[in-house]
Amino acid sequence: MELHKQQIMGTLLKKITAVALTASAALLLLGSIALVAPLAVVAAEKQYLPSAPANPTIHQVYYNTTVKCEYIYNGQEWVPHDASINGYILKKYKKPNPPQNNPTAAGNSLQ
Repeated sequence: MELHKQQIMGTLLKKITAVALTASAALLLLGSIALVAPLAVVAAEKQYLPSAPANPTIHQVYYNTTVKCEYIYNGQEWVPHDASINGYILKKYKKPNPPQNNPTAAGNSLQ
């Protein structure tokens, strides 16, 4: 009798595992479709133009075919939409460092 219970439990466990794996695969498939679909929409919206489009909207992206760089509109201006954005932000918004006090540069050199 005990062996029969173990066999039933083993079969039940296999069925539960199969259902769980099937459900996981379905969720994974749906999730991957949801991730890929927006990328396709964004890619279709990117314009390839020689200059910035007129009347842009926030987060609008275009590729400048003249300078070969992608830009995004931040609501006020077109900014680089690639790794150069870090340098752009630093150059535009970083406060300059104050001059350092250097006694040898201030005329205290030995004569």
